Amino acid sequence: MQVKKAELYDRILMTAEKLFIRYGYAKTSLKLIAEKCYISKSNIYRYFSSKEAIYETLVGEARRSILEVADRMTASDFIEKSLKMKIAEISHRLADVVADHRSAILVMLHSGRDEDRDFITTHYIRIFTERSQVTDNDLNVLIAKIQIFALTDVITSYENPEELKKHILLLMKYHYVGLNGLLPKEKR
Repeated sequence: MQVKKAELYDRILMTAEKLFIRYGYAKTSLKLIAEKCYISKSNIYRYFSSKEAIYETLVGEARRSILEVADRMTASDFIEKSLKMKIAEISHRLADVVADHRSAILVMLHSGRDEDRDFITTHYIRIFTERSQVTDNDLNVLIAKIQIFALTDVITSYENPEELKKHILLLMKYHYVGLNGLLPKEKR
């Protein structure tokens, strides 16, 4: 039976995604991807030039979407908003990105590719600490790390896009209430 090119391309991507999440990037070889797809390694090269090319195909759009949310947090009209409005906007944007790119984000977080995990963590911490109205930088870093940990747990625990969005919004609401308790009344 002849397998159509589009079907094989998709099968390679789906298989690589599962393997990257399960075994990590370093321990997932093109040979392993080919074996799990029931094709030869050379057949993969008809579609992708390397393991890195497969990885980039899987995560590239998610990375760009994360950067767009991060860029939004630095926009001047965003900075002028109240903390409550910022949390509401970012919560919804983040929930949409996670729901749209859940698998790719899981690949980034669990694949063992330190640069992507560091990319997400460093970007989030930097932007959170720059924009937070809490003046203790160490506390801001800790809060950002806790949020990343909690977001990772939510992304891992929920597959349904609506459930993902619901729990991300709840998580951000929880952090908003906590942040409000750390701010003087005039900054809330």
